[in-house]
Amino acid sequence: MQREETAAAESGSPIRVPSWAYSVVAVASMLIGAAAIVRGTRAVVTAADSDLTTFFFTSAHYVLRGDPFHIYAVNVGGYPNYNPPLSIFLMAPLLKLAELVGFDKNYGEQITFVALPFVVLVPFLGYLVVRTLRRLYPGIPEIQLLLAFVLVTLSPLTWQSIATWYHVEQPLMLCFLIGSVLLLRRQRPEWGGLLAGLAVLTRTTALMPLLALGVLLLVGREWRSLPRFALVGAGVVGVVMAPFFLLYPRETTYSLLSWRSGALIGGNTVWAIFGYSGDNAVRQLLDAVARRLDMYVVLLFIAVAAWFAARRLRISAFGSDAWAVMAIAALAVPMLSKTNWPYYYLEPFIFLLIWEFATMHDRLPGVWRWPVVAFSFLAVAATLSQYVGLKSVGYGDRVIVGVLGSGAMLAFVWVVFVRLGAKKPVATAAGLPGEAGISWQGRPFAPIAPALGTTARVPAPNLMPAPPSVPFGAPRAPARPLSPAPAEPRAPLWPPNTRPPDSPRVAPGQWSGGPATPGRGKAPTGGDATGSAEPWPDLWPDRGQGGARWNPER
Repeated sequence: MQREETAAAESGSPIRVPSWAYSVVAVASMLIGAAAIVRGTRAVVTAADSDLTTFFFTSAHYVLRGDPFHIYAVNVGGYPNYNPPLSIFLMAPLLKLAELVGFDKNYGEQITFVALPFVVLVPFLGYLVVRTLRRLYPGIPEIQLLLAFVLVTLSPLTWQSIATWYHVEQPLMLCFLIGSVLLLRRQRPEWGGLLAGLAVLTRTTALMPLLALGVLLLVGREWRSLPRFALVGAGVVGVVMAPFFLLYPRETTYSLLSWRSGALIGGNTVWAIFGYSGDNAVRQLLDAVARRLDMYVVLLFIAVAAWFAARRLRISAFGSDAWAVMAIAALAVPMLSKTNWPYYYLEPFIFLLIWEFATMHDRLPGVWRWPVVAFSFLAVAATLSQYVGLKSVGYGDRVIVGVLGSGAMLAFVWVVFVRLGAKKPVATAAGLPGEAGISWQGRPFAPIAPALGTTARVPAPNLMPAPPSVPFGAPRAPARPLSPAPAEPRAPLWPPNTRPPDSPRVAPGQWSGGPATPGRGKAPTGGDATGSAEPWPDLWPDRGQGGARWNPER
């Protein structure tokens, strides 16, 4: 048995992943998360030590008292509860159950009882990521899927959000958001809009990727999907939030709309340059202006980046690279918000991982065929998280840390655009799906334009001219028999024995582009800069392999 496995590994056969591997990883992740939650509660002594006890639990008590629309009356020193209501409504029955069973003697017991059920959302998030990768790239290797599942369920970025900062609602928001995009890709914009609305009602940062997706739909003129997706999503949010604004307009408006513009500037982003609490009038003015600008800058940056991706790079909302645009939108939050926290890093990490793992096969050979972006971001964000939340020793230290954090996020935005430009040129014939010719479900859009110094090589397909249309009922000429085959021998469509019998089959729409052969359309050769050979597509499986020729008389 060991010799067979060794021989299979040496022959280049794909690595088989046992069916129980995902279960083992899921159970291990939940055990790690449970242990982290229980141990982390030792640091919670007062309610102010955690957002969960300060805002979520206090707001949940309004729900338990029968006054659910008054949750935005919670205010601690001018710092209100500005979290959407869905996660609070889900925590309320768990908090009541903890009181009934007597598991509420201290804040640690309350946090443990309420947070533990949310742990199961992490393996479910990993499952959705794996499902998304299968849809974006059906031929993805199993070991690559397992690696993606491991990175999601065991990532320190995931568990620091839940077990350190107790934002247990974040995996739920990501599940809603990923499901929304999947349904939109399947031409179910109404259901996608419903999940998008639920994502916003779970966590407001869901607005950033949705804004980028909306710009892609708008620029791509997706008039069938965009109105239904946007109207349903906005309708869900409007229906749920209307009672809050109608019954308690002052508290709700202050918490969700007014407070943000007056909040203090933190020391973890580039806005720390303008932060000031002294008596200088000029610097006070700069501080006041900067406080009100950050959210508008974030929204403007996302809109411009998405517009550039759609117009100049020809990225469709239904393509795999749309996840890169959503990753850039998620990166804008820790890069340009005036206050940054470690749990902001999880959202861009998930989008970067989905995009990179789904598109490594269609990048030019070299560094972009490896998951360098996801792993690099994981390392950088995990390191920066150690500094977020610590007190600064002075103005200079605060500015250095803020510029460093924002600069790191900007560097990843630049890397994403560079990797988008390293897309391998693809030529698709009529009727074959692919991002460079005909989109999924047969909807045409422009081929990918050259970007960032690359040269497009998209030869025109050698298609037979269509016969002239004949009115219905008009007499037709008798069919002409096929002419005999020419006497001279024909050259094979491709060199014999180029594709070994056991080589993997290449799905349509994923062939690499190559130089056009006069009179024969596109020759299926390697489309990378080095000219390396790639697997040959088997166009006629019933004609044999290697050296097969097309004969019009057969």
